[in-house]
Amino acid sequence: MIPGALMNRVLAVNIDLDDLRFYRGIHALPQQPENAEIFKLGLPRFLDLCERHEIKATLFVITDDLKIPGVSEAIRDAARRGHEIASHTRSHDYGISRRDPDSIAAELAGSRRDILNACGIEPTGFRGPGYNLTPDLLDGLIRAGFLYDTSIMSSPPYWLARALIIAAMAATGRKSSSITGRARDFFRGHRPFVWGGPGKGLVEFPITTAGPLFLPLIGTTLAGRGALVRQAVTIARGREFVNIEFHGIDFLDREADGLEPELLVEPALKIPLAERMHNFDLALRMLGEGRRSPTLATLAASFNAS
Repeated sequence: MIPGALMNRVLAVNIDLDDLRFYRGIHALPQQPENAEIFKLGLPRFLDLCERHEIKATLFVITDDLKIPGVSEAIRDAARRGHEIASHTRSHDYGISRRDPDSIAAELAGSRRDILNACGIEPTGFRGPGYNLTPDLLDGLIRAGFLYDTSIMSSPPYWLARALIIAAMAATGRKSSSITGRARDFFRGHRPFVWGGPGKGLVEFPITTAGPLFLPLIGTTLAGRGALVRQAVTIARGREFVNIEFHGIDFLDREADGLEPELLVEPALKIPLAERMHNFDLALRMLGEGRRSPTLATLAASFNAS
């Protein structure tokens, strides 16, 4: 368990900057020309949201995307504004957790090197694609020099829903790029902990889930303001540590940003962007009251120094 004083009234906010090609892959949609909407349109809106609430966020970057024109510049600008740049792997292969140790090591080392070359900062944090972990991946993170992971999301209903969707797609001949993953990792609880116990060196910051349905506090759920979402936010307000995850797609508008109609399969895009932003503001105002909002790297460094 993380020492209580370090997690006293903390709101951590982070974002996965998954390019739209990964959503098309999840839903077996045709790929489209690369326009980097996540970085040109979504990321600035997210950073503006953070500035309104005086939050220093953590940005999880798929480092292959740093090759896209304009992306490295956008990430460097975020770093100059005090936000953390962390690894979301190099390729966003959902099956990275199933690879052999040498392949995992190459992927992790490559992602760290890419961020160092782009930003001059060596990342200390990691999130696995699809929230998937294995002992080999965790061991690889420790060997690569990462200080923390934030892949755990203790929401059994989320895991079950994903498994059913992937199975239904397969039954109709449509292959998702996502995988079901290990069910056990969706039953880990909401408190930060250290993998393997003290001395192992890899802190886990679970994404917050709350309420009778273990709703994850992610952009997809916070985009709406239904009774279950309000209940989950209210319960989370009573906790010392809250960790919210957004995705770049949460900050895009289907029509105004010229996205294809097929992407409306993503729930957040069905809610008008102005309404989403209002709901995000409301959630951060409620959850951030009386809390500090450092980056996850700052929290991990404080823990390892204690």
